[in-house]
Amino acid sequence: MGQKMSNPAFMSVCIVGDRRQMRSLYQKMHRLQNRKEPLIENGFYFPKRWLGNLVARLGGDYKKVYCRGTWADLSLNNKRLYFFTESAWQAPFDVLHLIKKVYPGLEIYFSADGDGWDFYLTNDVEGRFFTSRFELDMPQESDYYDTIEEVAELVGNYIGHHIEPTKEAVYAAIEEWEEDNDDINAYINLKEFEIVSLEEV
Repeated sequence: MGQKMSNPAFMSVCIVGDRRQMRSLYQKMHRLQNRKEPLIENGFYFPKRWLGNLVARLGGDYKKVYCRGTWADLSLNNKRLYFFTESAWQAPFDVLHLIKKVYPGLEIYFSADGDGWDFYLTNDVEGRFFTSRFELDMPQESDYYDTIEEVAELVGNYIGHHIEPTKEAVYAAIEEWEEDNDDINAYINLKEFEIVSLEEV
C-alpha cells in the first residue's frame, strides 16, 4: 500500500490541438497505466499512474521534474485529451511544461486547486473547458461556481439579506457577517480562480 498524499493539490487537464500528437501522448499514458508492473518502482498508491513514469517515458528526468503525484480519469475523444492529477503540495506544472516541449502542437488547459495549497489557478481565459471561477464552501454548500451572481445569491440566502452581484459587495458582506457572527459552526469560505498562463506557473 503506497503513501497517503499530504496536502494534496488537484488539477484537471484538457489538451487539444494536433490529433496525431494527442493520440501519441494518450497511448503513452494508457500503456503506462495498463502495464503489469510500473515502469519505475515508486511508493505511490497508484504506482503505474505515478507521474514520474510519464516524465521518464517523455524523455525527462523524474528527479528534476516535479512529479509527486498520480494521474486518473484518462480519456480521449476526437477533439480532446483529458486527465486529472492529484499531487503533494502543489500541482505538477513541470509535467505540463514537459508535455508541451515534447508535443509543441498541443494546447494545454488546466484548472488547479488544493486543500493545503492556497492557490486557485486556471489558464482557460475563455472558459472553453473549465468554466468555474469561484469555490464556495459553507455549511450544506461546497461547490464550484461560474459567476459572481450565483455566489452572491447563495451567500445572501445564507446570511439572510440581498447582496449586489459584484465581487466587492460579496467580499464586504462576508467580512461584515464574520465580524458579527459568533457561531463556531457557521463559516463562509470563498476562493477565486486566478487567470494565469502556462508559462507563468
